[in-house]
Amino acid sequence: MKISIPAHWRESIDIERASACITWLFVSGSALYFLYLQYSFIHWRTLSAIAIFCMLAATFVIVSRHDHSMPSLRLPTLWAMFLLAVLCQFLLPYAYLAIFIVIWSAILPYYVNWKKCVVLSIPLALPTILIQGWVWQEQQAVLTGALFWTFNLFAMIMSNTAIKESKAREEADALNRQLLSTQQLMKQALTQDERLRIARNIHDVLGHHLTALTINLQVASRKADLLESTESQAIKQHVEQSHSIAKLLLSDVREAISDIRENAAIDFSLAVNALIKDLPRPMVNLHIDDNLMLTNVRIADCLLRSMQEALTNVIRHTHAHYFSISLTHFNGAYNLLMQDSMVPHAADKTLSGQQPSSIPLFDKAPCSYSEGAYTEGVQKKAGPRESDTSSRVVAGNGLKGMQERVHELNGTISWQQTEQGFCIAIHIPEGE
Repeated sequence: MKISIPAHWRESIDIERASACITWLFVSGSALYFLYLQYSFIHWRTLSAIAIFCMLAATFVIVSRHDHSMPSLRLPTLWAMFLLAVLCQFLLPYAYLAIFIVIWSAILPYYVNWKKCVVLSIPLALPTILIQGWVWQEQQAVLTGALFWTFNLFAMIMSNTAIKESKAREEADALNRQLLSTQQLMKQALTQDERLRIARNIHDVLGHHLTALTINLQVASRKADLLESTESQAIKQHVEQSHSIAKLLLSDVREAISDIRENAAIDFSLAVNALIKDLPRPMVNLHIDDNLMLTNVRIADCLLRSMQEALTNVIRHTHAHYFSISLTHFNGAYNLLMQDSMVPHAADKTLSGQQPSSIPLFDKAPCSYSEGAYTEGVQKKAGPRESDTSSRVVAGNGLKGMQERVHELNGTISWQQTEQGFCIAIHIPEGE
């Protein structure tokens, strides 16, 4: 069975970004209109303003993207946008161009924590005061700067509130998905227990009675052999016929009990699908063997909790867009392989045909580590006499929790940082 989340999803432009674009359009359009009236279209101020406004739009598009593309360019582009906003105030005699700094202030909380934003809000208003007072000789420059400082602070507060609400909503969605997956697993476990209870009752009650009935009919058949009358032969025929029916019924009961036990396997894919359903990021590719039979609730719970923890680490501590999960049953053991990736299908190719034994154990494997990935899930520790780019990945709280669950079931867990992303392999014997 192969279940895949679609590789493309629609990212809607939120109302904040749309309003910023409309504001940019009105501010830049009105400034160009006034420049055209005051100077001309080919005047150097007008041409410079067109260039600055276009660069402001380009930098805004980069820094306000919802994905995690171009991470190394984001912060320099953010400050380039601020310098462009200051430069347009320096070149053009319109105080309302400070609105661009207000837009920039609304983006700042996405890159800097709230305390730093509050500290930076005051010096960010100084360029407006200095330019309006010294360059354009405006008498109310201080008042103008103070007013725009309040606008900047208000924009920061609103953005910070939106960030907190978004994080709270994401955490609530994650908890809801985990709850749904756990409920699905519990429902499967309760169904399994009920099936096993019925099977045991049938075996203990009906099976034993049928066995006793068969034995008694055998005894009656042998006693009928001792009689020599014609009537005794008819009785023996009926006894043997009853004995055959009893044996057939006992065989049917045993077959029914076996069928009930076999059908008591947990449908693990239902719980996993509840976990990854409606997940905005990353896109999950799930592969579970068609013939996989999972009857042990403890193993199912361990595998599900490991998937939850790995998925949480990917969402919180990486920029990966794709996450692959592969669960197979091989040589009397369950093998779970998970890997994140920035490139579609790269993780799938890495996991295809791979067994957990091919991944070095966590306490023996020197491997590369990308700064910023799994900052809370794993920690970096320098390996012995290796290059600066090589290190050992050791367990943080999340991986230690997975390790403890797996070891309780006599399983093994290993992980490493690959070129495609972070890979986790879990091996749990079936008869733990």
